[in-house]
Amino acid sequence: MNCPFCGSDRVRNSRFRAFDIPNSLLLRLPVRCRDCEERMYVSFARAREIRQASETRRLERGAHGSGRGSTGSQS
Repeated sequence: MNCPFCGSDRVRNSRFRAFDIPNSLLLRLPVRCRDCEERMYVSFARAREIRQASETRRLERGAHGSGRGSTGSQS
């Protein structure tokens, strides 16, 4: 998904707030662009895809940094 404001593909789920309830009844959840910080609404299915992509990126970052400072032996 690309941000309709700046065109970036760096979009994440946004925090759910009380004023989001009407949109949630229409099966739309808030997302935010990581570059321009604009907030918008997307379908539940699209929000789930964004969340899964974020989880994958977070796990990849954790896997790359997990061996840092480790010597491999324990005392």
